[in-house]
Amino acid sequence: MKKKQSRQQIRKLYLNKCFFCDESNYELLDAHRILPGENGGKYHDSNILVTCSNCHRRVHSGEIVVDKKYMSTKGILVHYWRDGQEFWEAESR
Repeated sequence: MKKKQSRQQIRKLYLNKCFFCDESNYELLDAHRILPGENGGKYHDSNILVTCSNCHRRVHSGEIVVDKKYMSTKGILVHYWRDGQEFWEAESR
C-alpha cells in the first residue's frame, strides 16, 4: 500500500529547490511555515515556503524575514527582507 504524501512533501517535490539559494537536494529541503504553527499557521500552500535547511535556520534566526505571499497578476510574490534589503520575488522563479 502506497503511503499518502504530506502537503510538505508535495510542495517540496513541486518546487524542487530552496526559494532563497536554489539548493535542490530533496534531503536538505524543508517546508517553512510563514505564520508559525504556534500562531495558528497551517501547512497550506499559501503559508509554506520551501527552503533548504541552511536558509531555514537563517529565517528562524532573523537574518531573513519573510512577510507573506501575495497574489498578483504576475503570480505569487513573496515579500521578504534579507541582509537589510527588501525583496519582492515570484515564488516559481
